[in-house]
Amino acid sequence: MTRSRTKRTTAALVVLAALAAGTTATTASAGTTACGALFDDFNYSSRTDPNFTGHDWSVRTGAGGPGIPDTWTAANVSFPTVDGQKSLQLKATTNGTTGGTTQAQVQQNRLRFFEGTYATRFKFSDTPVSGNDGDHVNQTFYTISPLDYDWEPTYSELDISEYLPNGGWGETGPVNFITSWNTYQADPFDGWRKTTVRNWSHAGWHTLVTVVAGGHVKYYIDGALAADHTTDDAGRNVYPRRPMTLNYNQWFIDLDGHTGSTSSYVQSADWVYYAKNETLTPAQITTRVNNFRSAGTTHQDNISC
Repeated sequence: MTRSRTKRTTAALVVLAALAAGTTATTASAGTTACGALFDDFNYSSRTDPNFTGHDWSVRTGAGGPGIPDTWTAANVSFPTVDGQKSLQLKATTNGTTGGTTQAQVQQNRLRFFEGTYATRFKFSDTPVSGNDGDHVNQTFYTISPLDYDWEPTYSELDISEYLPNGGWGETGPVNFITSWNTYQADPFDGWRKTTVRNWSHAGWHTLVTVVAGGHVKYYIDGALAADHTTDDAGRNVYPRRPMTLNYNQWFIDLDGHTGSTSSYVQSADWVYYAKNETLTPAQITTRVNNFRSAGTTHQDNISC
């Protein structure tokens, strides 16, 4: 797999908070709503809804990579009803030129996501909502820390899903990359990581669950184990070493596949859940989310307790 990218830079509002690390993850019962968790049902009116920003989310704008530099656009973030559920939706558009390209990203602002269980219900799309198909678009959910310098030994990143419906990075068809990182060098790009490649369509809704505990990063899709990462092929540790932010974005790895006028692609997230220092099964996550919804709870954040 040939892979080249510029350094990922989260929004300027990210707070470099120091969080305690190294707590041992524990198991929990299915119905328990534990202290130390984030749940968000994405029940917001718009990206400017004060509850959205008040819940520690921000929308990226302005400069930097990955993808086509300096094309991050706030207007590409919305909260429509998708298949009956209010959802976070990110749009990416291109006419094949840098000036005609827009990308989208939202993130939790603070570095407070480390060991525990991550989950989201995510809708991937294989075709654009308008325009010609064929662009090398990347639909993602991931956690990441800053890279303070090349080959920084505490750098941490989990690409829970990077879905390229039209291929890219050496693949010609739909492909989902699941990647756990040790560290990397920004320019020229070189990195140490462990990647699992799933070479088939993932279009539609899927529940993505990642469990970070005991030296293993286990990735589940729709309840089935998709990957279990501990080290890269050279034996370097890919288990996170420091707290991270939590992010969604949609971007183009290049503009090589474009034809015609403007094409627009969307990805959607129904909800997100994180349980700090807990090892949960996909079934337990589903129970907890259903309990939140049954109680009419659209947001809860007590990670710091």
